[in-house]
Amino acid sequence: FERRLRPPNSSHSSSPRSMSNAVMHGERQRLRAVWSEWLTEYTVCVGPTWTCVPWQIDSDLDPDTGMDLLLDTIRFITPGNVLGIPGVALPTGVADGLATGIQVYAELYREDLCLLAAEAIEAESPMPTPIDPVPWQ
Repeated sequence: FERRLRPPNSSHSSSPRSMSNAVMHGERQRLRAVWSEWLTEYTVCVGPTWTCVPWQIDSDLDPDTGMDLLLDTIRFITPGNVLGIPGVALPTGVADGLATGIQVYAELYREDLCLLAAEAIEAESPMPTPIDPVPWQ
Protein backbone atom coordinates (compact mmCIF):
# COMPACT_ATOMS: atom_id res chain seq x y z
CA PHE A 1 0.00 0.00 0.00
CA GLU A 2 2.73 2.47 0.96
CA ARG A 3 4.60 1.97 -2.32
CA ARG A 4 1.46 2.69 -4.32
CA LEU A 5 1.12 6.04 -2.56
CA ARG A 6 4.36 7.20 -4.17
CA PRO A 7 4.14 8.82 -7.61
CA PRO A 8 4.77 6.22 -10.33
CA ASN A 9 6.55 8.71 -12.58
CA SER A 10 9.80 9.83 -11.01
CA SER A 11 10.35 12.45 -13.72
CA HIS A 12 8.61 15.03 -11.53
CA SER A 13 9.06 15.80 -7.87
CA SER A 14 6.27 14.84 -5.48
CA SER A 15 6.28 18.41 -4.17
CA PRO A 16 3.08 20.25 -5.19
CA ARG A 17 5.17 23.36 -5.87
CA SER A 18 6.95 21.63 -8.74
CA MET A 19 3.82 20.12 -10.35
CA SER A 20 1.56 21.66 -12.96
CA ASN A 21 -2.16 21.83 -12.16
CA ALA A 22 -2.85 18.98 -14.57
CA VAL A 23 -0.20 16.75 -12.98
CA MET A 24 -1.45 17.64 -9.49
CA HIS A 25 -5.04 16.81 -10.44
CA GLY A 26 -3.94 13.50 -11.97
CA GLU A 27 -1.92 12.66 -8.87
CA ARG A 28 -4.91 13.48 -6.65
CA GLN A 29 -7.12 11.14 -8.71
CA ARG A 30 -4.48 8.39 -8.57
CA LEU A 31 -4.18 8.72 -4.79
CA ARG A 32 -7.95 8.73 -4.39
CA ALA A 33 -8.08 5.44 -6.35
CA VAL A 34 -5.38 3.91 -4.12
CA TRP A 35 -7.30 4.93 -0.99
CA SER A 36 -10.56 3.61 -2.49
CA GLU A 37 -8.96 0.26 -3.23
CA TRP A 38 -7.54 0.04 0.29
CA LEU A 39 -10.88 1.03 1.83
CA THR A 40 -12.68 -1.79 0.00
CA GLU A 41 -10.66 -4.23 2.13
CA TYR A 42 -10.71 -2.20 5.35
CA THR A 43 -13.93 -0.42 6.30
CA VAL A 44 -12.24 2.58 7.91
CA CYS A 45 -8.74 3.93 8.43
CA VAL A 46 -7.89 5.17 11.93
CA GLY A 47 -4.79 7.13 12.91
CA PRO A 48 -3.58 9.95 15.12
CA THR A 49 -4.85 13.45 14.46
CA TRP A 50 -1.34 14.83 15.01
CA THR A 51 1.69 12.66 14.33
CA CYS A 52 4.00 14.19 16.92
CA VAL A 53 4.00 15.84 20.31
CA PRO A 54 3.31 19.60 20.40
CA TRP A 55 6.22 21.71 19.21
CA GLN A 56 7.61 24.89 20.69
CA ILE A 57 5.57 28.04 20.20
CA ASP A 58 6.29 29.70 16.82
CA SER A 59 8.62 26.90 15.66
CA ASP A 60 6.33 26.48 12.64
CA LEU A 61 7.26 30.03 11.64
CA ASP A 62 10.96 29.20 11.21
CA PRO A 63 11.78 29.95 7.54
CA ASP A 64 14.13 26.95 7.25
CA THR A 65 12.27 24.19 9.11
CA GLY A 66 8.76 25.47 9.82
CA MET A 67 7.05 24.11 6.72
CA ASP A 68 8.57 20.64 7.14
CA LEU A 69 7.52 20.63 10.79
CA LEU A 70 3.97 21.57 9.90
CA LEU A 71 3.70 19.04 7.05
CA ASP A 72 5.08 16.24 9.24
CA THR A 73 2.59 17.12 11.97
CA ILE A 74 -0.50 17.13 9.74
CA ARG A 75 0.50 14.05 7.77
CA PHE A 76 -2.61 12.08 8.71
CA ILE A 77 -5.00 15.04 8.39
CA THR A 78 -3.99 15.66 4.78
CA PRO A 79 -5.76 12.74 3.00
CA GLY A 80 -9.26 13.89 3.94
CA ASN A 81 -8.60 17.46 2.90
CA VAL A 82 -6.76 16.70 -0.34
CA LEU A 83 -8.76 13.69 -1.52
CA GLY A 84 -12.19 14.79 -0.34
CA ILE A 85 -12.87 11.55 1.52
CA PRO A 86 -15.07 11.69 4.63
CA GLY A 87 -13.36 11.89 7.97
CA VAL A 88 -14.06 12.63 11.59
CA ALA A 89 -11.66 13.74 14.30
CA LEU A 90 -12.39 12.93 17.90
CA PRO A 91 -10.66 13.35 21.25
CA THR A 92 -9.44 10.16 22.90
CA GLY A 93 -7.94 11.24 26.18
CA VAL A 94 -5.15 13.12 27.86
CA ALA A 95 -1.45 12.23 27.92
CA ASP A 96 0.97 14.24 30.03
CA GLY A 97 -1.71 16.90 30.46
CA LEU A 98 -2.25 17.28 26.70
CA ALA A 99 -5.34 16.26 24.75
CA THR A 100 -4.94 13.36 22.34
CA GLY A 101 -7.12 12.47 19.40
CA ILE A 102 -7.64 10.33 16.35
CA GLN A 103 -8.88 10.76 12.81
CA VAL A 104 -11.18 8.23 11.11
CA TYR A 105 -11.51 8.02 7.31
CA ALA A 106 -13.90 6.02 5.14
CA GLU A 107 -14.63 5.55 1.44
CA LEU A 108 -16.02 8.45 -0.57
CA TYR A 109 -19.67 9.17 0.37
CA ARG A 110 -19.53 6.82 3.39
CA GLU A 111 -19.73 9.37 6.18
CA ASP A 112 -21.97 6.88 7.99
CA LEU A 113 -19.01 4.53 8.48
CA CYS A 114 -16.89 7.32 9.96
CA LEU A 115 -19.64 8.22 12.40
CA LEU A 116 -20.29 4.59 13.39
CA ALA A 117 -16.59 4.03 14.05
CA ALA A 118 -16.33 7.28 16.02
CA GLU A 119 -19.36 6.31 18.09
CA ALA A 120 -17.84 2.90 18.91
CA ILE A 121 -14.48 4.45 19.82
CA GLU A 122 -16.10 7.09 22.02
CA ALA A 123 -18.12 4.41 23.82
CA GLU A 124 -14.93 2.50 24.68
CA SER A 125 -12.78 5.49 25.65
CA PRO A 126 -14.91 8.36 26.91
CA MET A 127 -13.14 11.70 26.92
CA PRO A 128 -12.88 13.46 30.27
CA THR A 129 -14.17 17.00 29.94
CA PRO A 130 -13.38 19.73 30.51
CA ILE A 131 -9.63 19.50 30.06
CA ASP A 132 -7.66 21.71 32.39
CA PRO A 133 -5.06 23.51 30.28
CA VAL A 134 -1.44 23.00 31.19
CA PRO A 135 0.62 26.21 31.36
CA TRP A 136 3.23 26.39 28.58
CA GLN A 137 6.70 25.81 29.92
